[in-house]
Amino acid sequence: MTETVTPVRTYPWTCHFGELEVTFRLMTAEDRAAILAFADELPEHDLLFLRVDITRPEAIDEWIRNIERGRTRTVLAEAGGRVVGYCSLHWNDLLWTRHLGEIRVMVGPNFRNRGLGHALAEQVFAFASELGLFKVTAQMMSSQRQAQDLLHRLGFIPEALLHDWVIDRKGRTHDLILMSREVEEAD
Repeated sequence: MTETVTPVRTYPWTCHFGELEVTFRLMTAEDRAAILAFADELPEHDLLFLRVDITRPEAIDEWIRNIERGRTRTVLAEAGGRVVGYCSLHWNDLLWTRHLGEIRVMVGPNFRNRGLGHALAEQVFAFASELGLFKVTAQMMSSQRQAQDLLHRLGFIPEALLHDWVIDRKGRTHDLILMSREVEEAD
């Protein structure tokens, strides 16, 4: 059974998902090795669906640079002293899409179906509200049914289907689905 999670803006904080104790905290540059270790534990099938190949150190370095530039906020979920999931909000004040943020969520396979992804996403929605964003978007391959189901439960609606829009780690093209959810104002 999952606890009801209210967005928390003070980190770190701890929550229980059944017997699992999870600590949520903001990602920093010191988490580079922990993210790479998390990525190394993901099955190949999961890695095919990531927009950015987080097994590559240079991808993590760019992610950290975006955090340091104030263009990304990432909440890490830790259990047993290791990263078991994350959720990021990406935005850019300089673009004509500055009213939009993009969410990216990944939970390790042994920690899914407990409400952890939902809890992480709620933190990102709080960030989006604080930043004054209008919408949060998500992009995924059309074959990612579980991700689409999670996003539907979180209130996302489909916006577009783009044929052969993305290419996976094996060089195959896939259709891309763009979904969005309006952001509620912060209390």
